[in-house]
This record gives sequence, C-alpha cells and structure tokens, in this order.
Amino acid sequence: MEVAEIYHLYRRAGFGISPKDVAPLRPLSREEVVTKLFQASAAVSPLPLDLSEYHTFFANNPSPKYSNFKKVVRQNKDLQFDLNKAWFERICNPSEALNERMTLFWANVFVCKDNVVLYMYQFNELLRKHALGNFREFVSAVSKEPAMMRYLDTNHNKKDQPNENFARELLELFTLGVGNYSEADIKEAARAFTGYSFQLDGRFLLRKRQHDFGMKSFMGWNNTLHGDDIINIICKQRQCARYISEKLYRYFVNEKINETHVEALTDVFYKDYDIKAVLYYMFTADWFYEAVNMGNKIKSPIDLLSSMYRIVPFEFKGEKEAVYIQRITGQQLLQPPNVAGWEGGKSWIDTNTLLIRLKLPAILLGDGRVPLENNSWDIKRKPFGNRLQVMHDWERFEEVYGIMSSEEFVTAVLARPLTHGTRTLLQQQRSSRKDFCLQLMSLPEFQLT
Repeated sequence: MEVAEIYHLYRRAGFGISPKDVAPLRPLSREEVVTKLFQASAAVSPLPLDLSEYHTFFANNPSPKYSNFKKVVRQNKDLQFDLNKAWFERICNPSEALNERMTLFWANVFVCKDNVVLYMYQFNELLRKHALGNFREFVSAVSKEPAMMRYLDTNHNKKDQPNENFARELLELFTLGVGNYSEADIKEAARAFTGYSFQLDGRFLLRKRQHDFGMKSFMGWNNTLHGDDIINIICKQRQCARYISEKLYRYFVNEKINETHVEALTDVFYKDYDIKAVLYYMFTADWFYEAVNMGNKIKSPIDLLSSMYRIVPFEFKGEKEAVYIQRITGQQLLQPPNVAGWEGGKSWIDTNTLLIRLKLPAILLGDGRVPLENNSWDIKRKPFGNRLQVMHDWERFEEVYGIMSSEEFVTAVLARPLTHGTRTLLQQQRSSRKDFCLQLMSLPEFQLT
C-alpha cells in the first residue's frame, strides 16, 4: 500500500499514525492494512475516571433520595473536566484508533449532554461500546440512556401527556432526516416511548403506569407498538441506511456527496446495519483514496489538536486548559452547541478561529513564537497564549521525525502537497527540523486532513 494512502487512511479512520508504524504496513495489501486497523479495535477499553464517590453513595443508599443524590452531583461537578481530559488524552493517543474515531463520530450523531457526570460518562461509554456494532441495537440502547432521556425529556413522556422531543429528534436527526416522516409519525412514536425512565444509578426503568399500551399507527404499521418496535420499523426504511451512509461519507470522505458512492454504501449498510461492514467497504474502496478525496477536509478543532499531539506530544499543566483551548477553537468535548451538534466543514473557520488555529502550534509548541526565516522570530503573543502552561516532548519528536528526509517529513505532516511557492520559500530558510515542523504546522495546508 502506498505511503500517502496509509497516512490518509489513518488520518481519517483514526487520529494519525507514526512514521515508525507506517513502514511495516507498506508491503501489505489495502485489505490487509484495513483489517489490521479493525483488529486493533476488537477490544474496547473504558475511559479511566474516578467515580468512587458515586459508587459509594449508591452502595450506602439502596433506595436513594433525589435530594441526597443532587448533593453528590454538586460535590463532583469538576469531574466534567476529568472526563474531558480523559477523552481528549484517549483521542490524542488511542490504542483502539478506529473505535475511538467512531466514538467521536457518533457523539455528533446521537448528540447529548448532561451536567451529571455519572450519566455523561455512561453515555460516552455506550457510544464506545456500540461504535462498531449493529446500528439498530445502538439506537435502542441510546433511547434508554439517562443522559439522552434527560436531554430530550423522554423521562417526562407520559401516557396522557406525550412529550415529542425524543421522537422528533429520533426521526429528524438520528435516523431518517427531514422530510422522511410525518407529524403523525412523530406523535405516534412519542406514545411508544412513554414511560421510559431510569433509576438514579443509571439503570433503565420502564414505568408501566406511564406507558401507553394502546394501538398505534406508525409508517403504515398498526399495532401496540413500543419503543423498540418504532426503531425496528425505522430501520426497515432504506432511507435510514442512506441517511447514515451520507453522514459517514461526509465525515470520512468528502463534504460533497457522490451519489454513486453513497448508494453503494447504502446497499452494504441496509443488509443488516453492520457498522463494521460499511466502514470496511468504504476504507477498501478505490474512490476513498482518489486525489479529490485526500487533504480536502478542514480539520475539526479536536482533529487539529490531536494531529499536533501525534507529531509533538504535549500536556497541559492546568486541569482546565485543554477545555479552554477546545472552547475558543469551537469544539468542546461533551458540550455540543445544540441537538444538531457541530456543523463541521467550513463552519470550523471564521475570521477569529482561523487566526487562533494558525497560531496554535506556536502557542502550544513554540512558546508563542513562529519561526519566520533563519533565526528571526515573531515575538508577538496573542493574549490567550499567556494563560497556558504546556509541556512538550521535542525529544520524542526528534526520535521519530529527526531521521526523515524533508520530503518524507512533509508527507507525514501534511495531507496535501505544498504549493511550489511555499516549498521554495521553506527551502530557502535552512531551518532546524523543529523550526521546520512549526512552520509546516502554521501553514493553511496543516488545517486540512
């Protein structure tokens, strides 16, 4: 498999790859490389997070009162920063790269947030568990999660007063898309999810007295339908497979849809909603590696930060600094802007965020300085740079990248070739490898993946 193709696969399907790990893959076929990518994600490791105070509370209170539970929630509110840090660190250095990439993808499909860290951690782990599994089972599990029920008011959905929030988003954002259902379908689906609730410790609970056991009419089906029945009927619609296939294509391949390619993905996914199968088809397809689909996507803020980390490992000294950087660049993990999630694409870039994104390598890795030519430096600092304390591992960088030729290094760092003018300018500067790295990371080309 070609070197550029390996880097492309791992940038999209993971969060990058070390040049040391590229060499053993070169003699292999595309199918063999993709298979290895899947094998590395066969097991799923939970995020490390200390929830002992929650566990102790439930162990000592078999029938806890909500008023007492709220005290524990307040006392542990700062765990949200620990959860963010744990997830960010996992993204930056994943052992199960594909599974972690898909966890991030699904977090922007099944959009959810909650201030109870126990529930948000449980939801995040559910995404991780089902990320490469069966989509139908995945949606069913999502519908029973406390964080999702609180976010879309399913736990307030009662027999005589149906709440349509979850049913509407299930159809509009999670499975079918706008225009592929009726208002009557929303109302009937809402009835099917009545009574959904949970115990304080996060276990699902169906409150039968609040559940509507009556006849319902949904997408041509007439029966005493329940929540999982609604999900099964949705998945019988080819549009569901197409809707998710479009999302996968936009995320992994190209913002501009190729109808032929999406139809092919839909055919594979619609057979049995096997997430692994549709991804394997996509990652082994010739069109995935076409020039038009390489280096054409704007990195999300998380991708930008993680791509920097993969080249020069760094660590924030302050517990809230990673959250701060995520916030000012526009993508704070666990805090989506609304139920539709992050728009992605060109929305990542505006006049404010572009300046910050171009400056980030210097702020995080170069002490606020961008090497311009020879030994001349831009010493102007942006205000946010003074608020950060970052430790960076340039020794690790030298071990991995110091022995590479300039051409190999550019291929490893950038997803698309340099323009002739930029290449000429950089060649004239006789920079050290460290300076050359900062220069490449400060280019607009580094914003692309």
